[in-house]
Amino acid sequence: PSISLSLWLVFFLSLSLSDWRLVLISADGDPCLHRRIGEWMIEQRAVIRRDQFSHTRFDAPLISKEWLSEVVFAAAGRAAGWNGIVLLSAALIATTLWLLHRQLLAEGDEILLSTGLVLVAALASSSHWIARPHLATQLLTVVFAWQLRRFECSGISGRRLVLTLAPLMLLWANLNGAFFTGFVLIGIYLLGSRSRDRALTLAGVMVACLAASLANPNGWKLHAQVLEFLRTPELAGFTNEFRSPNFHSGGARGFVLELLVLAGMLLVVRPRLSRTETLLLGVWGYFALHSVRNVPIFAIVATPILAGHWNAFLQSARESRWLELYRRVSARITELHRSAGGRALAVVAVVATLAVTMKPGGTPVISTDILTNRFPVAAVAWLRTNDAAVVGEMFNDYGW
Repeated sequence: PSISLSLWLVFFLSLSLSDWRLVLISADGDPCLHRRIGEWMIEQRAVIRRDQFSHTRFDAPLISKEWLSEVVFAAAGRAAGWNGIVLLSAALIATTLWLLHRQLLAEGDEILLSTGLVLVAALASSSHWIARPHLATQLLTVVFAWQLRRFECSGISGRRLVLTLAPLMLLWANLNGAFFTGFVLIGIYLLGSRSRDRALTLAGVMVACLAASLANPNGWKLHAQVLEFLRTPELAGFTNEFRSPNFHSGGARGFVLELLVLAGMLLVVRPRLSRTETLLLGVWGYFALHSVRNVPIFAIVATPILAGHWNAFLQSARESRWLELYRRVSARITELHRSAGGRALAVVAVVATLAVTMKPGGTPVISTDILTNRFPVAAVAWLRTNDAAVVGEMFNDYGW
């Protein structure tokens, strides 16, 4: 397979077949919650509008920020249990990294550099690889950032940009409440524009995307709900993913490495960053330092900027033994990439994975379930068979 396809296969297979699949569904309680809400909507054949699952707010008005993702995750769960949800999540993560790699190659960056930087971005993002709707946001962020970058470099027309981003924004607004990420990206390119015509075009893209985002079951109330959540310190402050990164934890190592690559570029390459690049790095760098959930977005947005300037530096650097070795290896890998086929092998690998994780009509070779050392699985099973033992309501851990 090509290098890009190999990357997709490595991440899809490793996430689907290794113990990481257990992390995808057990890192926090949200995969269970989203699956249960999706199941309710499939059973009722309706979008959930009132709280059905909490005692203190039962039947209170509810605005779901990711109803479509919840239905898709629940459908995958119905098809193959937790294995189905793992496969869907692994495919979303692998496709995000594949698209990022394709973007760097399309922009003319050397394949060895591109592959290395995509792996750094993957390490930075891995702390937030959980089977939840935000995986759709990571995928759509790559598409939005790539198309806006192409427009700035005159790679596509304004009309093509509108026709690409507006339908995707309609989809995004129904998949995940972080669709505001798209508006931030458009706004940054609008502020960084040096041409009045381009600024007007981007303003039109913003309006078209805003109109498209209103096509959701809750209309403008969805936007108000997202803004209200972000403005409420009790909600945002007590949610781990909205807190600043903990640089003492192992999960922050990828983010630290990404920052070191950025620092190296600023100190060694000393590039002349465009206004847009400065805004992208500054705004999303601040967001990532403020909230750990923005680290993957920062990695996705920063990687093409890092690749472009490091690539230009390596091409113009003075000859040395190490640089000669780098160019020789990169040329060899480029030759292999261009002559690669391997699509049939990729199909066989995916079919084999589906066979051992789904196995229609039988027990899967590889099974996946919630970790019993993180969730009270045995306690719930006991309560279901001894329903008279506990009377009344129970307080639960937030993650349960």
